[in-house]
Amino acid sequence: MLLYSCCKGELLCTMDERLRKTLLYDFYGELLNEHQRNVYSAAIFDDMNYSEISDEFGCSRQAAFDLVKRIDRKLEGYESRLGLLGRFLLARDKIDSLKTSIESVDKKISTSELSEKEKRSLRDELSSILSLSNEVIEEF
Repeated sequence: MLLYSCCKGELLCTMDERLRKTLLYDFYGELLNEHQRNVYSAAIFDDMNYSEISDEFGCSRQAAFDLVKRIDRKLEGYESRLGLLGRFLLARDKIDSLKTSIESVDKKISTSELSEKEKRSLRDELSSILSLSNEVIEEF
């Protein structure tokens, strides 16, 4: 598995872990206070190390480390109680499967003996289904 150096080498995490932290912040970041959002954003999105965070926010390096870890636990706690990220990922996987099915049906339409008018009508319906599935993900 590829490793990504977040926080400039001080905190190694896999891309999956970094993506999870980003998604958890997207779902639950508004539940954090402003200071927590600013520190976590600096650590995760601005890729600041703990020394840089301590300079930026006027705290010790250890305090910056502890705060980021505490926020990680808080965001994971929200997810364990509310499960929004899990539901989003499940919906996204189902929509990906739906898109694969739509592509398969579209290929079958191409090779069918239907009239061009019937093919166009079926493709329009598939296009509507695809648009609706995209809207579902965007609404998250």
